[in-house]
Amino acid sequence: MSLSKDSALKRKRGLLRKFGLITALSICFFTVSCASKAAQRRDVMGDMFEDGNYAALIQMIKNDQKKLYGDAGAFLYNMDLGVLYHYLDQYDSSNVYLARAAEIYDELFTRSITNEAAAILTNDNVRPYRARPYELVMLHQIASLNFMLQDKFEEALVETRKVQILFNEWERLRADGDKYHTDGMSHLFSSLAYEAAREPDDALISLFKSVQAFKLGPVKLPPEVEGFAYRRLKAGDRADDVELLGITAKEGPNAWMAEQGETEIIVVGYAGRGPAMSEQTWRTTYTAGGRLTFSVVDDKGVEGVRMEGFTILAPPLPNSDSLTAPLHITLSLPRVLTFPTLTSHFSVSLAGGQQHMMTAVVNDLDLQAEKALTDAWVDIVSRTVVRVALRTIAAEAAKRAAANQANERVGGDGGAVLGRLAGAVVNVTTDQMEKADIRMCFKLPKQIHVARFPVEPGVHSVTVNVYDYRGRVIGEKHFDAIEMRQGEKRVLVHRSMM
Repeated sequence: MSLSKDSALKRKRGLLRKFGLITALSICFFTVSCASKAAQRRDVMGDMFEDGNYAALIQMIKNDQKKLYGDAGAFLYNMDLGVLYHYLDQYDSSNVYLARAAEIYDELFTRSITNEAAAILTNDNVRPYRARPYELVMLHQIASLNFMLQDKFEEALVETRKVQILFNEWERLRADGDKYHTDGMSHLFSSLAYEAAREPDDALISLFKSVQAFKLGPVKLPPEVEGFAYRRLKAGDRADDVELLGITAKEGPNAWMAEQGETEIIVVGYAGRGPAMSEQTWRTTYTAGGRLTFSVVDDKGVEGVRMEGFTILAPPLPNSDSLTAPLHITLSLPRVLTFPTLTSHFSVSLAGGQQHMMTAVVNDLDLQAEKALTDAWVDIVSRTVVRVALRTIAAEAAKRAAANQANERVGGDGGAVLGRLAGAVVNVTTDQMEKADIRMCFKLPKQIHVARFPVEPGVHSVTVNVYDYRGRVIGEKHFDAIEMRQGEKRVLVHRSMM
């Protein structure tokens, strides 16, 4: 072999080794750098949350804020801490972090052009997390409950009024599309706060809105709420409202029978672990000016996953007229993950057995998360399609350029190998950049239950039992020496996250 040929062969081998190293490093870099912080939080914190290790979770979150949340997760960082402090009955600390989360949302209300542009190039995870509408409602609802649990109903009303401002804006922007824009549980607690603050007219208005919202939303109107609203509105000379709502007097052993202004104990139960998000891979074909038909690639056995295909109009794509053939692309889209719970319901009884009733479900966060994803689905898909299609077109151009350059510099089989390796690097880079936005506050409960009943002024003891779906008691909580004055409202909370 001549010296010149030997040198050329060594040069080719050296290029191949270098390119192989670059390929390996690129794969490692993009795999690590694009790993979802949301998935890390879900996997690292999930078991601790179910076990009730809230103090340890708070410490972990504070120690690893940058790693677990990053700059784009500032809202979730503060909301998660606010929720966890609420579970620890540290209500003032809870409200400090919830207030910070609300301020961050207000600051992000005006969209950042820089972040939106970066999201087109990478994925939605670079955008600051703005929260789903139901999460914002839950933020203010927990803050309101923090005040109610301290018998500060005037302060609780400040939070309910903040929520009403959101409802007013959402009704203007979202109501025509049947999207979530009001909430039955929020208005129900608002009614309670108004009544405790001795504002009966506003209490009835909120109760009317609660029934309306339940009928519009994903959570069914509980019969206890329907019967309660019927009696209260009738007693308040609002027969027209009763007729407009189409409600009747629901009777039964769990009926909420307190009259306006009567002394009352309200028990709130948190049941189970709330939903989280995961990502799912879909394949589709983009045809300029045509339609997109999607098919799922991986289901991973997750209950409730969207197994059926779906079709939407193809969103406009810059320079799409230049496409000579359909563009086959792979997308990562979010899906809701739900978790089973042992907790079926709570029962509440007073000492001496004077009263005993089961709770009613006034919110279901699994249903709220599904509704939020459904409301945002077309926007998410359209934005993802445009982003991935643009990257795919650019990637194909980059692969062609790399292959041509390899052939020019090396030629022969070596050039072909280098061209394929270059294409592999581009493919891996493009795939790793596409991550679904699966961020959410998964530390909320699965369901929220409520029981409320009138009591005589005096000192009371309350027992809350937790039942599973077989009717077995799996938890118990005693509240002793509850002193009640005439017309007073007292809110108690118990958790069963099993």
